[in-house]
Amino acid sequence: SYPGLQAVLKLLLAERVSIRNLHLIIEAIAEIAPHVRRTEQIVEHVRIRMAQQICGDLSEGGTLKVLRLGNRWDLAFHQSLKRDAKGEVREFDIDPRQLEEFGQDATKAIRKHLEAGERFVLVTAPDARPYVRMIIERLFTTLPVLSHVEIAKG
Repeated sequence: SYPGLQAVLKLLLAERVSIRNLHLIIEAIAEIAPHVRRTEQIVEHVRIRMAQQICGDLSEGGTLKVLRLGNRWDLAFHQSLKRDAKGEVREFDIDPRQLEEFGQDATKAIRKHLEAGERFVLVTAPDARPYVRMIIERLFTTLPVLSHVEIAKG
C-alpha cells in the first residue's frame, strides 16, 4: 500500500539511507510484506537487501570500519526482546540500570574512536539493531548502526 511504502521510506531516510534504488526497495518489500505486518520488520529486511549500497555509502576507499560493543551487550539486548508465539519481536524491555550502563559503555567506546578522528559504524545483532540505534541516536545523532547481516562482502 502507499502508506506502507511511505512509512518504510520515512524510516530509511530517518537513518540517512539513500532511497535512490527504489526498485530494490519495492522488490524487498514485496518479498517480506506477505509474511510480516510491522513496518520496522519490513525495514530491517529492506536494509539487508540494500546491504551493499548501505556499506558502500558508509565506506572510505572500499573499507568499512566497524565497532562492536561486545557479546555481553548483544546478549543483554537479545534477552530484553519479548517475542510472540511466532517468534516475532513485540516489545523491548530492558532494565533501566542496564540501559544506563549500556549508554555509559557505548559512550566511552564511541568517544575514544571519534576523538581519534575515525569514521566507523556501530555493529550489533540483527534483532537488536533497531533498539540499539534508538538508544545510540540520542547520544550520537549521526552514528550509523548496522547489524552483522548488513555488512556486505566485497
